[in-house]
Amino acid sequence: MKKVSNNVVKVIAISTVTMLIALTLELLMYHQHGTSLVSSTVLWRAGLIVALSVVVDFLAALDWRFDGYVTVLVMLYYAAADWGAFEVVRPKASVYGMFVQVLAILGIILCIAGIWYGMKQRHYYSIQEINKMGR
Repeated sequence: MKKVSNNVVKVIAISTVTMLIALTLELLMYHQHGTSLVSSTVLWRAGLIVALSVVVDFLAALDWRFDGYVTVLVMLYYAAADWGAFEVVRPKASVYGMFVQVLAILGIILCIAGIWYGMKQRHYYSIQEINKMGR
């Protein structure tokens, strides 16, 4: 199915871009609060963000049954992280604050698109299963 493969490419692209945005915002927020970027807390959180993206990409490529659900959950997690950066950044009116806010809004918008593609993943999987049952 061409639609499925196009959606897989979109899911992988969106998950990679939203991961990069969430990771950038996390690092900026830790830096803003004076936390060392090589501390175990920061590295664990950065590793979690990257690992979630790898899981989404892996499941999308394999087209497993629950890949759409995982995509939606990871996009919700990234959107929450982006929203947190949007709310916490100080000072908001500085160039730095405006950059973080714009990046966070962009990340949230892309996460909404990722949620849509995750729902389409599940839809295409269901159609495939229904077609298999009809044969």
